[in-house]
Amino acid sequence: MKSKYTLALLGAALLLHGASAMAEEKITLGAKLLGASWQGDNGGVGNTFDSTEGGQLGFNIAYQLDRFYTGLSLQTGKYKFNNGSPDQFTTTGRVAAVNTTIRQNDFDLLVGYYFWPQVSLFLDIKAVGNVWQTNDYKQSFSGLGLGISGFNPINQDWTLFGSFGFIRNGEIKDDNKDKVGDGNSHALELGAVLALDGANHLNMGIKLRKYQFEHINGSTQDYTVNALFVGFTHAFALN
Repeated sequence: MKSKYTLALLGAALLLHGASAMAEEKITLGAKLLGASWQGDNGGVGNTFDSTEGGQLGFNIAYQLDRFYTGLSLQTGKYKFNNGSPDQFTTTGRVAAVNTTIRQNDFDLLVGYYFWPQVSLFLDIKAVGNVWQTNDYKQSFSGLGLGISGFNPINQDWTLFGSFGFIRNGEIKDDNKDKVGDGNSHALELGAVLALDGANHLNMGIKLRKYQFEHINGSTQDYTVNALFVGFTHAFALN
């Protein structure tokens, strides 16, 4: 399934590249530090959980050709739970975990196009991997997402930005690639960018993510991962 997604994204990139061959072209590299909390409910009374420590470090690379853009984003970090924590989804049932630390890795590959001067629509291949440190259990959630993003310059130095994306009917799999459930997710990001000069920018804001999972036996799990972040980007002009 992912190969079909990738071919579709590459096809869109080639089509738009040919239509805008003489347009402005640049590559942007960035890094981001997120201080985050992970809260949720395992689907039963008294089965809530809340991380006591948590955060992620992110890296991204983006290519833009006039109104078309594509990018790759990676985030990794750990969340510590002193009491309850997210249940592990397995093919035989759900397994509870307490006093554990979970490493979470996020991967996004997207393509988008500014159909309006300051507003774009995008497609996103997303994968989220969780690893429970107590027993090294691995679980992943992946799917194809849709989204909208935009920006609004306030003055010469400051620009506001925001994005919203969602995934419907994503798949949850264990470390053996066996399906253990289905899920939906959505993410909202709002912030501001400070231009240091033409190529270097600081960015800061808030990122809100929500996940709704259903195990193959019908039981549910909902959680949010919310973060404040600060980041830096550098752009390289290609023409």
